[in-house]
Amino acid sequence: MKNRYIIIIFIILVIAGSLFYVLNDSSEEEEAVRLFYPDAKRVTLIKGINDDLYSSLYFPAVKRAYEVDGEISAYVVSCVGYNGPVEVLAAIDDDKLIGIKILSHEESLDYAEHIEYDYFLDRFKNLPINKYLNLVVLDKENPEDIIQVTGATISSQAVVNAVNAAIGSYMLWNYDIQMAKVPDVVPQEMWQKDINSFAINWEGGSIRIDTDEIKEYEQLEMDVTLINTTGTETKMRVKGPTLRHVLEKEGIDLSEYAGIGVTGRDGYYTLIDKEKLAVNDIILTWQVNRKNIKDEEKPIRISVPLELGPYWVKMVSNIDLYKEISPKDIDKVHMFNPLTEDIEPYYYEYYGSKDKSIEVGKILRKFDVVDEKGFFTMAATDGLEKHETISLVRQRYFLKVEGDNAPMNIAPNFKLGMNVKHMTHFSTTKDAVIFPEKMIEVVRTKSIEGNDGMLLEDVLLTAGMRWDEGNKFTAVNKNKKIDLSLEEMLNCYLIYKEGQVSLYNDKEIMTELSRIEKK
Repeated sequence: MKNRYIIIIFIILVIAGSLFYVLNDSSEEEEAVRLFYPDAKRVTLIKGINDDLYSSLYFPAVKRAYEVDGEISAYVVSCVGYNGPVEVLAAIDDDKLIGIKILSHEESLDYAEHIEYDYFLDRFKNLPINKYLNLVVLDKENPEDIIQVTGATISSQAVVNAVNAAIGSYMLWNYDIQMAKVPDVVPQEMWQKDINSFAINWEGGSIRIDTDEIKEYEQLEMDVTLINTTGTETKMRVKGPTLRHVLEKEGIDLSEYAGIGVTGRDGYYTLIDKEKLAVNDIILTWQVNRKNIKDEEKPIRISVPLELGPYWVKMVSNIDLYKEISPKDIDKVHMFNPLTEDIEPYYYEYYGSKDKSIEVGKILRKFDVVDEKGFFTMAATDGLEKHETISLVRQRYFLKVEGDNAPMNIAPNFKLGMNVKHMTHFSTTKDAVIFPEKMIEVVRTKSIEGNDGMLLEDVLLTAGMRWDEGNKFTAVNKNKKIDLSLEEMLNCYLIYKEGQVSLYNDKEIMTELSRIEKK
């Protein structure tokens, strides 16, 4: 009998506790609703909003609704994103979407934390609801367009789907208008995903390795430190075979290749050249800190112990081996400002900051020769050097030239921390372009007329130009050209002031310098 009473008391306590949490959650949710309707006299929860057949089939993401002063106006909607449900509160008033709030989500903070930031939520304020919202990458062309969070396409789409379900339900209940079906799961085709395997490709051959096969190779397990370009450090213990060992099993010697290109399922790409391959084990990582990597990082991620974060590609889809990479033979070094002064800037919103940016594809059009077998190389003041394919940088790839960390490369699939920040220069195979305000931090300088002059020899060498005793040089601006012997070039300095570069030896010999050419 005593045991029975104990059991009954336990059940009562469990029920009471559950009711407490339910009521507490409900009260918090209701408070969130009231924040959108501060003048509301009555807010009432409606649980059976999706009980009818049409609603349940066409708007399955709608879970609850709130009646505000007698009109159904606020919706709690849940749509599955990358890792799990993203629960959204959508508020509608006077036939407008007045705003949203992210109530909860299970998305990786590495990728999707910014869906909770004001700059993204503000995109949903005061929008018409006569059409469903449409996720776009960069440009808002129509009122219903929502620009995605950089590097979080799936999570952004989950939020848009949730809001669209709320719009569809609102139009049904308030106007008896039947809108198109809204799925409660992000379409599979958006994932661009095979989380179970990746490919290694070389001229004349290819292998595909799945997540079980990767464990059958000889394993390397070691402690490493991932350093992002933001300066954050993450210590981890990684496990997986080395790329070199996997290729040896296929009869391939990695040292015979000029480099490898690694591409992620999200479109992110990096080139690892021969020099870096010579001093690094490229670890095909399937386990971190003795746990299998998360689905959003599968099938593997690569660890490059002696390199910064931009080389540590996650969710690897392809590793391409390059027999030949067109060598750099830089014969022109341009100053960035005069080269791009006639290119209309694009004000790119990247992680909530909207800054002046220049599209790389438009810069490439200014060069006489762009070798498609060569690479677009960027270098930073901290020594980071990163290479991209020409085909990649021609499309939706920008250089942010104002704001935090500028100059910096940005693109829709670039998470913050994957960038080359404080860029000194970039180059193709024949042309290099310098940012003088950053180049001055990495070359020798001399005080000239109260200004810091950059040794021209150092500038050209840093930008990748090489020469021999037979070479001559030409300094060019809009109005004239000045020929320089090798000896004269070696004694010249550049002074950067008020956005312009001047060329000096013992005295000023050219203002508004555009470029230096090797002859």
